[in-house]
Amino acid sequence: MSTPRPPLRVIEGGGGLLPRPLIGPALELAALGFGIALSLTLISRLPGGARFLGTFQALYAIGFAFLALALLRLSRYRGLPRASLLVFAIALAARAPLIGAPPLLSDDLYRYVWEGRVLAHGGNPWRQAPSDPALAELREPEIFPRINHPQLATIYPPLAEAGFALVASLSPTVWAMKLWVLLHDLALVALLCAWCERRTGSAVAAIAYAWNPLVIVEYAGAGHNDPTAMVWLAAAFLLCEARPTLSALALVAGGMVKLAPLVALPYLMRRWPWRARLTALVLAGAGLAFFRAETRVADSGARAFWESWQNNELFFHYLERWTGSFAMARALALSAAAAVCAWLWVRVPSNVRATRDALRALTLAGPVMHPWYLGWTLMFEPLAPSAPWLLLSLTVTLNYGALRAPAEGSAFHPTLTLRWIEYGLPLALAASLAAIGRLKRAHRSLEA
Repeated sequence: MSTPRPPLRVIEGGGGLLPRPLIGPALELAALGFGIALSLTLISRLPGGARFLGTFQALYAIGFAFLALALLRLSRYRGLPRASLLVFAIALAARAPLIGAPPLLSDDLYRYVWEGRVLAHGGNPWRQAPSDPALAELREPEIFPRINHPQLATIYPPLAEAGFALVASLSPTVWAMKLWVLLHDLALVALLCAWCERRTGSAVAAIAYAWNPLVIVEYAGAGHNDPTAMVWLAAAFLLCEARPTLSALALVAGGMVKLAPLVALPYLMRRWPWRARLTALVLAGAGLAFFRAETRVADSGARAFWESWQNNELFFHYLERWTGSFAMARALALSAAAAVCAWLWVRVPSNVRATRDALRALTLAGPVMHPWYLGWTLMFEPLAPSAPWLLLSLTVTLNYGALRAPAEGSAFHPTLTLRWIEYGLPLALAASLAAIGRLKRAHRSLEA
């Protein structure tokens, strides 16, 4: 006669892994995360994102559908203990397959490797374009032929170049540079988990960034270096109250990798004591002065970006059509964005919300909106998810074309119709949500 098997106990009173009511939500969230990781793994196996654009966009949409379902049911998962472990594990699993794949839909990564080699060998990437004959001995068949805009010197600030040089001195390869970006991206995921836990008691909302197919494709897949600055911006916010001087140093570090973190400076300064303010102003001023001095050359990439580059713009398109001048449209767009930033400084006391909305305004107003630029706003989504902005992280893939690779290749500029679909769907969703909100408020007032 066999002994009856004791009932399975899943931590009731502290003996197992999860209380019984949480097993279903935990398995459901893990399954949705697995779906995202699987879709990204299949994307990593495509021979080339541009050549198989339709397949890429279909797999991307499937991954996004899993993320959308997880976000819609977010309240169901908030009680999960140690949710940060699951969030981080899926984030790593979704990114890892892309590290060994060729860069997806972009060739910026080759420039990072090249410029790192130039600086590591004593050259000056701000004053020497890749086509400079003085750099001929550094040219080789793997990296140099794939560099975009070889007639232009670098566009990147000093700490970005220092990072490129560090990687190149160890291993001047695409794989190593991707790993450099990945480590910063995963550090950002960890910080966002900690940030969410501090604010809400649960890290699960961090999936709005950590599991978003856009940031996975653009950073782990294409290797864009934005996370190497974004992680410092997140650190600046996390350190703001307890260690303001370290917060100031973190913000300046991020600003010297990419200029975008400096948008947060006026908002964080409201909370910093005078020592942190002075530290940030002095160091940021010195870094910007160096960057400005080094990029004052005829073939500067930073100068070309400022004076003529356009891609995937909508608001700016109509400004330019109205004024008939790129320079005038740029001045008006900057003025509008600056007015929004000033209004936020006066009317929005939260430094996090003010920075997020300022970055959103700059993203929409400018003449260039590459898909990876959205990462700067998506990093704030875990703190206050916005359905229209998350939807934009799906529709923005139209920047690369619609279902099939465009004949122009990487020089493709989306048509006005594609841009209206890309931006119009999120705008329509935002208008619908606003109308629903007004109806609900009106109904509550009638009931009162």
